[in-house]
Formats: sequence, C-alpha cells, structure tokens
Amino acid sequence: MSNYHKEKFSYIPRKCSYSNQILASKDHSSIQISIGILNKKGLFLGKSKIYALVGILRKKGYSDRAINFLSEDIDKN
Repeated sequence: MSNYHKEKFSYIPRKCSYSNQILASKDHSSIQISIGILNKKGLFLGKSKIYALVGILRKKGYSDRAINFLSEDIDKN
C-alpha cells in the first residue's frame, strides 16, 4: 500500500487489550471501547483510555470481567 506521496506503510492489526490475541478482519463481534478518565470527584478530565476486545471473549461472556480488570489500572494512576 502507498499513499499520495509514494510512502510505503504496512497494516498493523489491533490486539485484544485483555488476551493479546490479534483481532482478525473477519471477526465482526470484536469491539473497541473508549472509557473516559475521571477525577476523584467524578468529573471528566478530557482524557480517555481505548480498549479492544476480541469476539470470543464476548461470546463466552467474559467481556465484563475483562473491562473490570483493565479499568482497575486506570484507578491506580
């Protein structure tokens, strides 16, 4: 692939934030979610953290657990 200025670039696939599996192009049940970062009073700071989840986690019902696990890291910062 190349753009208008003839610079070559490669496609970098996304990975699941929880399991580090590559999100396949045909995985139509995978999601990407953006969670806003709040201060201790509950006000939005204007920053957000982006998570991607593979479809197999959602099919097995583990996506809630994965989001809870990943969002604990935000609280510590």
